[in-house]
Amino acid sequence: MRFNEKVVAGMMNSLSNRGITTWSIDKETNLLSMSSDFKRWGGVLSDERYHRPNLLQEMVYAEDVHIFKEHMDKLYTGQTSSLEHRILIHNNELMWVQSIGIPVLNKDNEVYRIDGIVLDITEKKTMQEQLESTFSLYQKMLDTIDVAIWSYDTISRRVSFISDAIAKITGYPAEKAKESNFWSDIIHKDEKGIIEKIMATVAQGIPDLNEYRIIHANGEIRWIQVRIIPSLDRSRSVVRLDGIVADITARKVMEEALHRNEQRYKSLFEYNSDVVCELDLFGNILASNPVAENITGEQLNSSEESLSIMNVFGAEHAGQMTDYFEKAIEGDSQHYVVTSHHKDGGVVHWDLMNVPIQVNNRIVGVFAIAKEVTVKRETEKRLAECEAEYRLITDNMKDMMVVLDSVGNVSVASPSCQSILGIPIELIMDTTILEHIHPDDRQDLIEQIKDMFKTKRSKLLRIRFVHVNGYIIYLESLGTPVFGDDGEMANIVILSRDITKKVKIENELRASEERYQRLIELSPEAIVLHSDYKFIYVNFAGLELFGVSSLSELVGKSIFQCVHPDYRTLVKERLRESIYKQQRLSSPNEQKVIRADGEIIDVEVMASSISYKGENAGISIFRDIRDRKRAEEDRKNSEQTIRESEERYYRLQMSLDQFSHDLFGIMKISQMEERLLKEVRELLEVSNVSIIEVEHNHDKLCEIIETEKGYSLKIGETKGKSYLLCIDEKPIILNITSIRVWLKTITRYVSVLFDHFLLIEDLTKELEQAASGQFTPPWLLRFLFNLSENERKHLAQDLHDSALQEQIIWYRKLDFLLIDRSIPGELREQLEQITEGLLNVIHQIRITCNELRPPMIIKGGLISSLETLFDFTQLRTNYAIHFDAEHFNQKLDDDVLIGLYRIVQELLANAAKHSSATEVRIILSSQGNRVRLEYEDNGIGMELTGTENSPTRMGIYGMRERVRSMDGTIQFLSSKNKGLAIYISVSCKR
Repeated sequence: MRFNEKVVAGMMNSLSNRGITTWSIDKETNLLSMSSDFKRWGGVLSDERYHRPNLLQEMVYAEDVHIFKEHMDKLYTGQTSSLEHRILIHNNELMWVQSIGIPVLNKDNEVYRIDGIVLDITEKKTMQEQLESTFSLYQKMLDTIDVAIWSYDTISRRVSFISDAIAKITGYPAEKAKESNFWSDIIHKDEKGIIEKIMATVAQGIPDLNEYRIIHANGEIRWIQVRIIPSLDRSRSVVRLDGIVADITARKVMEEALHRNEQRYKSLFEYNSDVVCELDLFGNILASNPVAENITGEQLNSSEESLSIMNVFGAEHAGQMTDYFEKAIEGDSQHYVVTSHHKDGGVVHWDLMNVPIQVNNRIVGVFAIAKEVTVKRETEKRLAECEAEYRLITDNMKDMMVVLDSVGNVSVASPSCQSILGIPIELIMDTTILEHIHPDDRQDLIEQIKDMFKTKRSKLLRIRFVHVNGYIIYLESLGTPVFGDDGEMANIVILSRDITKKVKIENELRASEERYQRLIELSPEAIVLHSDYKFIYVNFAGLELFGVSSLSELVGKSIFQCVHPDYRTLVKERLRESIYKQQRLSSPNEQKVIRADGEIIDVEVMASSISYKGENAGISIFRDIRDRKRAEEDRKNSEQTIRESEERYYRLQMSLDQFSHDLFGIMKISQMEERLLKEVRELLEVSNVSIIEVEHNHDKLCEIIETEKGYSLKIGETKGKSYLLCIDEKPIILNITSIRVWLKTITRYVSVLFDHFLLIEDLTKELEQAASGQFTPPWLLRFLFNLSENERKHLAQDLHDSALQEQIIWYRKLDFLLIDRSIPGELREQLEQITEGLLNVIHQIRITCNELRPPMIIKGGLISSLETLFDFTQLRTNYAIHFDAEHFNQKLDDDVLIGLYRIVQELLANAAKHSSATEVRIILSSQGNRVRLEYEDNGIGMELTGTENSPTRMGIYGMRERVRSMDGTIQFLSSKNKGLAIYISVSCKR
């Protein structure tokens, strides 16, 4: 970028920060750069710095494009140009702007860049248009009235403004009226001196009001009234005179006519129905008409005393009457109200007016004209009270009330209009009602109003109004015509109630009825509508149930033709008493119906009363229960079996859980055999149970073989020998499938371990003979532990693939059985409990498989496997585990990894069984080629003397041997009630 371009970019950013947008066109590259605000106006979202110059013209409003082109042409020729025009910004909003273009010339006096400044003048333009509109309105108002307004600048001694109405008053155009000698030329010769007085008065800053004559341009004499208001500056000097000139010729002519007719109207004094008293300038009554004495009860004309107006109308209003009397003497006649008391004690209200009496332009007295308005005041009072009551009702009513004039404009609106329509009352007044209703309802409303004008009757309308927020409001309206004195309709009072919720409910009800009708038609249950024991309607399922193809085959016919003879009397009695008369819902009843083809089928019927065409009818629902009948027999047979099996499943589940748990502590085949025999004796309640060794036979593993004495199951075979579990009795309980499954499952547990335990024992014996009593070497320990892990792995796989899958199958069968809704509640609860029990068995087998061989122990690593073990242990124990492996970063051989995991597993088991600890801390760390495992708890501790190397303490002995198999060291530290600490160190590699 050249230096000048950097300056331009800086100026653009600076001006943008001050609210002024800018642009610049590089003529050499023909590229346009814009300030950020100008980009925002144009809707440019990209961060690119340069754009095509046509973007400026694309933003210009279509009607202004031609003048914008001329503006740009000037800039390209080197001329500075400024233009006010419109642009369309990114949201299609129209904006007025002032574009100022400055061409920048090079040393050859050629344009090489054009810089532009764009100012937002929308607000200025709007104000200017409003000002012009207001001025035009005022000008039109002044031109349409017979009053001229003028303004005279005393500094420049010229008329700065005069309205065109002066031409109507004087006959001379406004420009003529601005001349300095205009008024002195047209004033009547007898009024010359008044101009000097007026000017002397206003020169002192005192407003003036005067009437005088002028000569109109057509030669006529005209009376005008001139009001002059001086304007003063801070020094109290007159700087401007503003005046109003009104033609009062008509009034003056009228006054002269009144004067000429004074005698004619004077005769009316005696016959006036109102009280008329002539008063002198002191308020004394000079004369009164006869009516005055009749109404007031005072002898006014014959009284020798001098009576004042206060004697007639009451002294309590003396101050008020005095004030108005003095105003009348000054020429100001006004109405006022007073109250007096008649001689008979009654209260009389007067509408009083003091009229000055002028003779030769001089006030010589006052006429006091009093009209008795007692009845009017009382009526007005009652009307005011009624109006207040009506206003209270109107202001607090929730319904909306509007009064329309003869052209449909709103002349009265209740406050509730705002709460219903959301529009302030002042915005509703004088608007047509059509502006506020839905466009689709306008023509209908027009027709309804026309009909009201024609029939002169009220109409109930339902109209949709549009709320100020745009949503639709449904109003139920009563239009009532109001008639004028001529008998024609002058107004319409519309009282409206918001029924939007009602309409919504009606629409929902209508839709609901349609849905229910459709549901009835498509219902899989047969539904029959009947009245007086005859078919009225049958849905599709009903036609199929009764074996007919169309509704016409049943409608109007007796329902008893489809009822089995054995049930007709019962059905007739039930319908008559419960449905047609009492309108109740009958409970489900079983009966038989006869199809059109003669087939008799079992159904369950439930009936209810329903109103049909103003009469009681019935609706009956038929359900084909043939399949249910057949299923009931099967279910009844299975109910007892399932009910009896509930406790059995629980016992079997607990047996499998306990047996699988005990297998973890067994290391010898004799112990496993003894535990198996004990479990079989207790659960099958038999005594003659044994495990025998026979020559190899071809029985399948864990299959129950019936013998003469009882039953046998092969639990293992090795070296040409088969090992059988023999039950020399035939307990009845073994006929139950679940017991047989349990026996197969528990023997499968044993069979998985049996062969391996035999092999281990044989190998152990051989090793013992070879070692001749010497200390077991570490390699042999490693071999034994690896062998045990492999067996655990196989056992876990076998449990998962056999016992677990069998339990899952039984669970799914029970779950499928529960789908049948016809199973009674009590039986369903029992089945659900059995299902939960099976889930627990499945869960326990999964736990057993995980304990035998933790999943992902090799791939996941030691730390991840231990964390999973700790999470699971925390769910089953009451102590907290704190694990720290921050300083462990070694990769371990598989046998070391599994060995450390088994040690931790044994430590946690011992802590749960014996330590009574609340906290257990385990630290795993590595340094060099060694791994260190530290265990500490806060339990009761243990006696270490003589126990560390004792085979009878299987837990400690097993850990010690496992550590020795890894060429490691183990140290026990403990004292009574002070916890236990174990420190283990092993090599990382083998």
